[in-house]
Amino acid sequence: MPISSVFIIRHAERLDHIDKQWQPDLSLGISDPPITAHGQHQAIETGHALHDLILQQNPESPQIIIYTSPFQRCIDTSIGLAQQLPWHVTLRLEIGLSEWLSEEFFESVCPAAHLISHHQERLARQQTLAYSMRAKNQASYFPSHLHIDYGHQSVYREFEYPEDYKDMIERFERTRLACLKQADDQNKAVVIFVTHAVGANALLDGFRNRVTIPLKSNYCSLSCVRPSMPHSVNSSDQSEDEFDDLRIRPAWKIELTMSDTHLTK
Repeated sequence: MPISSVFIIRHAERLDHIDKQWQPDLSLGISDPPITAHGQHQAIETGHALHDLILQQNPESPQIIIYTSPFQRCIDTSIGLAQQLPWHVTLRLEIGLSEWLSEEFFESVCPAAHLISHHQERLARQQTLAYSMRAKNQASYFPSHLHIDYGHQSVYREFEYPEDYKDMIERFERTRLACLKQADDQNKAVVIFVTHAVGANALLDGFRNRVTIPLKSNYCSLSCVRPSMPHSVNSSDQSEDEFDDLRIRPAWKIELTMSDTHLTK
């Protein structure tokens, strides 16, 4: 089944912007705040909205894949989304969807592999706890239908720091194309990107096939993109370069842009 819908979601409310006393885990080597309790509610509400939008195009059980930035606020958001989707969902941690690694935002970064392994271990513990709770007929926040693809190989293997704006835009475009091709090859009907504010804008520009002035992206803002013509893997007006084998260029229609009307304030 070809891709029917692509969703781009900014992460939910981050803790360090609310609790000024929050301190990062120094052993991790990078600032990586979680989401707040309100952020968890935002993710759940966004999951409800996703459910309705997915059903518009997929009345039967769709194959869904979430590509998320490996930062905790995005992973936490992804779990909240998946909780509200009553279908099999695959989750992949994708380095290429990471925050813009500018010196303005980060004093230092750790190796990307360190961040990935840290969160994979955390996810495995959450899964184990969820299995144990369900065995005791206790409710768990971690959805049983969420499959973590621990073997996923990211498009990018390492962080580039410091990263300039042009390189960040190129990273998101290369990642977008590679993830879409992978999802299409694996017959995933619904692709969900969970990323950061600057990344949401970069991904949308990729679907527009042009650079635009960035829009404000609120927490859990939701964009929806769908093919506007029969599925094609042919390039459009892009010049050939080293990434041509990754390109997937159907004509896309952006049906929803940075919307947060599904959230209760």
